[in-house]
Amino acid sequence: MSTTITLDYLIQTRLAEIAEDAWRDHRVMPVRSGDGRVFQLGTGAVWEQWYCQADHGDGLCGEPMLSHEQASTLLGMYADDEPIPDPQFAPAEIELLDPSRGCFMTNALYHFSDVGREYRKAQG
Repeated sequence: MSTTITLDYLIQTRLAEIAEDAWRDHRVMPVRSGDGRVFQLGTGAVWEQWYCQADHGDGLCGEPMLSHEQASTLLGMYADDEPIPDPQFAPAEIELLDPSRGCFMTNALYHFSDVGREYRKAQG
């Protein structure tokens, strides 16, 4: 008898592995779908998907983490440029599911404060 593995099962398994790796390597946790917040800068808005539980020296961070695409959206950049050239906190490198390409791609998660700082800098 052969075992059938569905694509949904493979994706769910990989998402769980990514969440475990993000916690182990960066102390970044996924947000449960119903517990997220909406973050807005200017006319752009994104949904919270990750948050930082690392201690950067002042206790647990707890700050939202935004993907490269989310940061670019909030900053009005739609190219593959680096949205945050000099982040205060090192970005977390993890794999994220890219629906536009139908695969998992390496991505960076930035602290929301770094994205906000870059936004204010661009506004003058």
